[in-house]
Amino acid sequence: MTFLSAEPADPTRGRLTSALRESDGLGRLSTARLAALLSEGIHQAALAGIVLFSPEAATTPAAIVGGFAVMLLPYSIVGPFAAAALDRWDRRVVIAVAALVRTVAIIATIVLIAAGAVRSGAGLAVLFGLSLVAIGLGRLINTGMTAAMPRVVPDRILAATNSVLVTVGSVVTAVGAVAAFAVLAVLGAGDAAVSWTLVPAAVTAVLGVWAILALPPRHLGPDDDEVDTDPGTGVTRDAVRLFAGGLAEGVRAARSTALVWVALAGVTLGRAAFGITTMLAVLLLRDVESDGGAGPVVAGMGGFGLLSAAVAAGMGLAAVVTPWAIARTRRILVVAAGAAVSAAAQLAVGPTLDPTALVAGALALGLGAQVVKLVADNAMQTDVPDARRGGVFALQDALFNSAFVVGMVAVLPFVPADGRSVPLMLVPVVLYAAAAVIAVSVSLRSGPESQRSGGH
Repeated sequence: MTFLSAEPADPTRGRLTSALRESDGLGRLSTARLAALLSEGIHQAALAGIVLFSPEAATTPAAIVGGFAVMLLPYSIVGPFAAAALDRWDRRVVIAVAALVRTVAIIATIVLIAAGAVRSGAGLAVLFGLSLVAIGLGRLINTGMTAAMPRVVPDRILAATNSVLVTVGSVVTAVGAVAAFAVLAVLGAGDAAVSWTLVPAAVTAVLGVWAILALPPRHLGPDDDEVDTDPGTGVTRDAVRLFAGGLAEGVRAARSTALVWVALAGVTLGRAAFGITTMLAVLLLRDVESDGGAGPVVAGMGGFGLLSAAVAAGMGLAAVVTPWAIARTRRILVVAAGAAVSAAAQLAVGPTLDPTALVAGALALGLGAQVVKLVADNAMQTDVPDARRGGVFALQDALFNSAFVVGMVAVLPFVPADGRSVPLMLVPVVLYAAAAVIAVSVSLRSGPESQRSGGH
């Protein structure tokens, strides 16, 4: 992250300002992207409120698994079809239609919650279905706008522009989520409060649609001469081919490079571990809130907001620590160190079953997990050939999202209703430690790694 100071203007920032002046498309595309991400942050926080912390319904471990599955898994299903559609049809139209349908799904969610219809099994199923549509299309929209960036940004500043927009986008999503958490913490996660909290998500979604439709046709690509017009193929067939072939190629690429598969193993084990901790933390925060055993901040929705903020702070710290570390030691040992930090933090705070301690430890959990993730990204960007890179990133995306849910599902039969289980809090320690042991073992067998880090 670049911080503003009294020093002379950063030339990269100057080029970005110049690009915004030169390209009307960049400003509108950025507006649409940030509006969509703000809407997504609000929507996901409101969904967490109604599913995880609503006073009208007792949150069960199964409901927590269902809620996170809806929030994390949709793009694993939608992704291949999105890639095929975005490379075949006018991206401006695809993104605009997806944004309109997503807006309708959010409005329908507001009506459903305001009517109190989510308290039945059928109503909850409809809520999950609408959320599946909204979140899946949100990921499609973001993918489409990322793919369209080279159409509105000069090559010389494309990397810098992407970096800035990704950073700002993460902040905007977090602001939307934290604002929604704060409102629900004050008003309570009741049906009326959640439905009103969702209104800004619909408004910002409409803003994104307007910004996209203001662009000329085909402005975001692909060009007519780039589109495969073979009538014997279709979006569905392309999607299946991309999904099956891409993941298979990703597996082959990961297996061919020791650092990549070790880092992916660390990411997968870490996400499964964090899924278990998250489930237990949600149940603990609800139980403390109902018992009044802690202050109103470290309990319920407020406590979950603090937990999320602490994890985000740890991830931000990792962005500073990781480049420093990979410049000074072997990257595979950085993976081991990140996993070890997470294991130590979980061991220190998990068995206490204290929400305040969990919030404090979440910073170290976020730090350790993000260090492993950043090394994995770096390894895939530098150690995997360009022709195979998309497949291995697709593999990581599938592992990253599914492992979180799989971790929850694996311990679901053993989770008490109040989340108070010291043995289950120690399971993540084992998973983090296993990731560290794998990294160290492979490091000892493979010998000195190339000094090329590929990082900037």
